[in-house]
Amino acid sequence: MPVYSYIALSPQGQRIQSEAVAISPEELRQTLSQQGLLVQKVREKRELLSFRRRTVTPEAFLMFNQEFLALIRAGLPIPEVLKLAANRPESPALTQTLARVADEVRQGAAMSESCGRHPEVFEGPYLAALRTGEKTGDMARVLEKYQVYLRQRVALQRKVSQALAYPAFLLATLVVILLILFIFVLPRFVSLYTDYGAELPLPTRILIGIVDSLPYLLPVFILGGAGFWAGWRRWKKLPAVARRLDAIRDGLPLFGSIYREAAAAQIARALSALLAGGTPLVEAMRITAQSLASPGQTERLLQATREVTEGKSLANALRGKALLPETAVRLVEVGEASGGLDRMLEEAAQFHEENLSHRLTQLMALIEPILMLLMGVLVGGIIIVMYLPIFYIVDVIK
Repeated sequence: MPVYSYIALSPQGQRIQSEAVAISPEELRQTLSQQGLLVQKVREKRELLSFRRRTVTPEAFLMFNQEFLALIRAGLPIPEVLKLAANRPESPALTQTLARVADEVRQGAAMSESCGRHPEVFEGPYLAALRTGEKTGDMARVLEKYQVYLRQRVALQRKVSQALAYPAFLLATLVVILLILFIFVLPRFVSLYTDYGAELPLPTRILIGIVDSLPYLLPVFILGGAGFWAGWRRWKKLPAVARRLDAIRDGLPLFGSIYREAAAAQIARALSALLAGGTPLVEAMRITAQSLASPGQTERLLQATREVTEGKSLANALRGKALLPETAVRLVEVGEASGGLDRMLEEAAQFHEENLSHRLTQLMALIEPILMLLMGVLVGGIIIVMYLPIFYIVDVIK
């Protein structure tokens, strides 16, 4: 999601210059205006090759928030809590950011305002939880709801990482084996066959040509791959491209269902946590939209947000937008009717998280034998092609 730098004036006339993550400049202006700021300038912050990475892992932030929550429950003031919790040996980036936040809070700034200046560390749902806690005076309860959301998200990410670990290991092993063959083993065969001087089979000649061209092709592949990756990262952010990619991902067999389950679980879990913490529905939907990785999904959720603002129920606004399946929308409908929308959304999130885990297990059971077969075909094929001339040598000798 784009990062914007902005200049605004506070109600007291203080000039504020900071950064924030938003869908568009108009969305950021609206958010800042709702915070009582007079926006003077908004500009997208562009970085070299658009490589912006999150400097703090969710696991590190989970541990910080757990400690922060425990100290808040103990009755310590926020500046003292930040001072005690700021030392994070496992995450130097988080330590530096928390130290700056602690200094600003000691000087009188609100914690939500100070954290909002570091969008690369503090995400939208956390900032919303802080703002709600500051308004209600019950920071511990609100952050506890966010902690449940973050813990579930980290657990889901760990499941995905564990499921992908073995296929990633197989792919890395295949790459290493191919590099060893092409760099160390195949050149010896090329030298042997060159000394032999006989005409070689076509598959062997093709493979020898690849080996001979490798010193020239490898830099081209590396530079071309880096250029393609940088261009792809920028190109896929275009709204029309993002919508098309969403449609393609949704239509993929097996992968499409995993993509939809993950998106539904994230939306339901984030909305549930924000509503349970006291965030108004429209603001919760807007914050959830900003936290989604897919621009297409973000656009559809913002459209649903506008419909809710115009008077539609959440269930009707979500229907037909490919954000939540009909089962989850029915749970939302029941939650709105019973006054327990956050609980119904939590039920929907848990249901989709369990489905996602099951589908990941199915996918890994399919991918592992395919990768093993691919390794056997590639490595075995190369060895067979390089040994083909030996059979011709035997024929010549006879």
